[in-house]
This record gives sequence, C-alpha cells and structure tokens, in this order.
Amino acid sequence: MKNKFGAYIQRLMSTVLDNEQEQFVKDLALSELTRLKVDMDSFIMKNNNENDDNESTIKQLLQEETNGKKQSSK
Repeated sequence: MKNKFGAYIQRLMSTVLDNEQEQFVKDLALSELTRLKVDMDSFIMKNNNENDDNESTIKQLLQEETNGKKQSSK
C-alpha cells in the first residue's frame, strides 16, 4: 500500500508539508486537495445510492418471483 495515492495528490500533499514553500503555494495545494475531496465524496455518495437502488430493485424482483411461484402452485 506504499502508493495508494496518485502522483498528483502525493505532490499536493508534499507541497503542503514542505516548510520551504511559500504559504501562498501551500494554501493553493491545500485548496486543491479540498476540492478533490469534495469531488470524491460526491462521486462516492452518488454511486453508493445507485447501488442501494439496484439492490432494492433486485430484492423486489426476487420477492415478486417468489410470490408468483407460490401463487401458481396453488
């Protein structure tokens, strides 16, 4: 798990921690990291909700299929 972040994110993180960088450059890097975090959170929430919807639909279809078999066997 040595390189679990991409090169771009690693450079931004290094810039924030670099004591030789100007504060303005550190602030820009930190602001970009924050923007990336918001974008990733948004992506995760969107795709997590879609997965929940898919699971719900699958469960409903399975339930309908089970009920249909019970009704046809009567």
